[in-house]
Amino acid sequence: MDLYHPRSQALMDYWQSMPREGVLPLRSSFFPEKIPQLLPHLIIYEIVSKDFIRFRLAGTAVRERMGFDPTGQNYLDFVAEERKAKASQSFFAVVEQPCGMRVISNHGMSSGRKMFLEVFMLPVENDMSENPIILCQSNEIKSDTEDHLPDEAKLENVTVTRRDFIDIGAGVSDFKD
Repeated sequence: MDLYHPRSQALMDYWQSMPREGVLPLRSSFFPEKIPQLLPHLIIYEIVSKDFIRFRLAGTAVRERMGFDPTGQNYLDFVAEERKAKASQSFFAVVEQPCGMRVISNHGMSSGRKMFLEVFMLPVENDMSENPIILCQSNEIKSDTEDHLPDEAKLENVTVTRRDFIDIGAGVSDFKD
């Protein structure tokens, strides 16, 4: 599968180079300082429960795009009510199979602007705590307008346009939206 954004491919390349004991690299072998070009667009998710997917880290570009710092908040709070169960299941598909996932999503902003992003996720074996961890690159791939977001614009909702699973050595999930 061709990834749309070069930073998505850079995350894949780094992830593949990380030490591992099985299919997945170890969380303890993830050193963000080795990928400084990816940090502004990096998100680390912690899968706490089917109802709570915690933003463990959100890079500066992610925070600016969202209009606030989501660290510690529940990702599912930004998903339309009727899509929350499916969104949660998609995260679990990545860690239970395990596999990579690429999502093309539409982010609706309070300013009315729509942003299209390639969201690329890869799981890591969390050898540092009990909850699964997902590394993610979130990069805008198409802009509806050249206008900049007003300072007060905030993320209001996320919808999925396309979802693809990527075989990283253990097959792919059979999850369907």
